[in-house]
Amino acid sequence: MKIITNQSPSRKTPFAPQWCYHIAYEFIKNVNFKKVAQIILEKEKQILKEFPPSTKSSVDGYTGLGKKSLTSRYEHFNIFLWKEKEIQQLEKHVLDFHLRFLKEINIKGLSHFNLKGWANVMRKGEQIKAHLHSAQPTSYLSGHICVQCQETSTYYINPVNQLNEPYVKKIPNEVGQLIMFPTCVPHYTDIHQGNNERITLAFDLNYKSSL
Repeated sequence: MKIITNQSPSRKTPFAPQWCYHIAYEFIKNVNFKKVAQIILEKEKQILKEFPPSTKSSVDGYTGLGKKSLTSRYEHFNIFLWKEKEIQQLEKHVLDFHLRFLKEINIKGLSHFNLKGWANVMRKGEQIKAHLHSAQPTSYLSGHICVQCQETSTYYINPVNQLNEPYVKKIPNEVGQLIMFPTCVPHYTDIHQGNNERITLAFDLNYKSSL
């Protein structure tokens, strides 16, 4: 596991901003990601046909992928409830990673949370625009697993310093990469230029009493 810590300098005035957040990642080795990609693409057809896009004003979670995307149906399914062996393996990795991440940064995590996952499928010319998953008092942790990619990166923006000269951390995407970060951290991707789909499995760890 690699952890990137972003912490503000000591304040010189009582009104200066403060921040401290961590981004953790590692690589999952024992899962067949070609099979995971196949499962997601097959399910995508079914979900797009069966369910309408979200009725929320954000439609696609502010990603910019639009009403025709799988992302715009994120309310209608939880990928971790799928029964395929590979998906269940990924759920175990996420839950284990969560515990080890908290131990590494010496933070007591939540014992009562729900794991909600969905998939983002991007075609050539598409991009996930800057967005964040939540900035509420109950916000916790989010993340994604790279299932299929080709020369793209994800960019994480300092949630306090977002304007003028924002601090942005670039992390290149690689198959099998599992990343976890605070739900309030904005992030976006490159424009996808590959001929094959760029596929990620995204997730939120949601504070249970807020659901």
